[in-house]
Amino acid sequence: MPTRLRALVIDDDDIDHLRLQRICERAGLDLEITEAYTIAEMREKLDAPFDVAFIDYNLGMETGLDALKVILGHEEQAQIIPIMLTSVTRRAIAVEAMRRGCADYLVKEELSVDNLRKSMVSAFERRMFYASISDARAFQDKMKRTIRQFLTSCGPEMREILSNTLSTIRKMRKDESKTTVSEHVTVLERGCKDLVVFLDDLMSIVEQSKLETARNIKLVTNNG
Repeated sequence: MPTRLRALVIDDDDIDHLRLQRICERAGLDLEITEAYTIAEMREKLDAPFDVAFIDYNLGMETGLDALKVILGHEEQAQIIPIMLTSVTRRAIAVEAMRRGCADYLVKEELSVDNLRKSMVSAFERRMFYASISDARAFQDKMKRTIRQFLTSCGPEMREILSNTLSTIRKMRKDESKTTVSEHVTVLERGCKDLVVFLDDLMSIVEQSKLETARNIKLVTNNG
């Protein structure tokens, strides 16, 4: 059986809790809902990971932005998708929430089956997209570190060994009248040259990645 999505709903209004739950059911969302009415109560429930959190902005003396900060700072909620619930007059707050890490926002007065479905789908699609980018970048960074470490620790020694080996092979070739150069020596020479080219290619990759990183930093700085 497929695993149900675990949803955390933080709202200080019983009617809003019930209304959101009914709209989720009508939208065909199979959610295992955990409710909280205050940030203090919410903190007690964060040790279990959630898939999505519906956060009301108005929480008495606190706000949904306070709740968002707590949720995103909890180690068990690294994969959670926060969605802010606001009133019509709080659209600027909703935009600020998204800037701080919310996946989307829903206006309570306009909450319906259709816009709830759209919000959930788009939020999950964006999260999957950013996760794939993050995984690709992490793999790329790991490869770069491995190559740099290899070139720093082994590269110089390998170049010296290959250089000495090629020098010895050249001397043997010059003295072919006394020494028969076998096919094995020819293969060794070809292998040494291939390794030299390989080291050069690795160095080019590292230099190119440095240039790309510097270019990306410059673009981000200019756009900021």
